[in-house]
Amino acid sequence: MKRLASMFAVVVLMTMAGCATKSTVTPAPEKPLTAFGCPVGGKSVGSMEDLLAAKVQTAGDVKDVKVSQMQCIMQGDLLRIDATLANTGTTVRRVAYRFEWVDRNGMKAWNDEVWKPVYLYEKSRETIVATAPASGAVDFKLTLLDADKER
Repeated sequence: MKRLASMFAVVVLMTMAGCATKSTVTPAPEKPLTAFGCPVGGKSVGSMEDLLAAKVQTAGDVKDVKVSQMQCIMQGDLLRIDATLANTGTTVRRVAYRFEWVDRNGMKAWNDEVWKPVYLYEKSRETIVATAPASGAVDFKLTLLDADKER
């Protein structure tokens, strides 16, 4: 009887010890060839700066405005992108942007988009949201243009 009570006590203590440990939730690993949810192909991306260097380009000089953050997610079979534009200057800036969509083969997946204007107050941020126009568009480039420059 003593032995049965001892075994029961050991089982209870082990159960309590198992419940007392912290359960740590590990984040889901990134899908291969993605960074912050965004497709990167074979490029080496280890930080947000690397991702932005791979995905953002400018048409000419765009003073005081940069993309500060970007995230991507699949909504159904379409790629959705959230990109935050930041005006680091002390004047109001007008910029325009457009996305260039690419298919699985690296070819243009959609016709050129129109330039979309954004008005950024001094020291402000604005998040732009884009959704791929078709499920065949699996990658992208974001292009910024200075809309304040005289043509």
